[in-house]
Amino acid sequence: MGYGQKGLKDWAEEIHGIAKEKGWHDEPMTERAGVAVYFLNIIAEATEAWEAFRAGKLNELCDKADKMRALNQKPLTCAEEELADIVIRAFDTAEKLGIDIEGAIRSKSEYNRSRSHRHGGKRA
Repeated sequence: MGYGQKGLKDWAEEIHGIAKEKGWHDEPMTERAGVAVYFLNIIAEATEAWEAFRAGKLNELCDKADKMRALNQKPLTCAEEELADIVIRAFDTAEKLGIDIEGAIRSKSEYNRSRSHRHGGKRA
């Protein structure tokens, strides 16, 4: 299946498979510890994006740009890399926890359509 034809569930399964292959699920963990690690990893990726912004480097090429070029890949900016990492961690977590991420995103997006402007006046 080509990249353009994949659904979110397909991406989540592939990403989780890569994470397992690369050893990110080798260590046995209690459910509590696992959930903490998976969600904290998502937070860590968001923090890396924030730190790149604080350093004025959000739109500069990431530190993996040279390796990406060597692999004939488009080098990513820090913003692109960290947003991709957030999605990758979220999809891996969804698969690990048995969550249908595609269904969850569809459901939550539909719910958000029903919400008031700025969800009732929230500032952020």
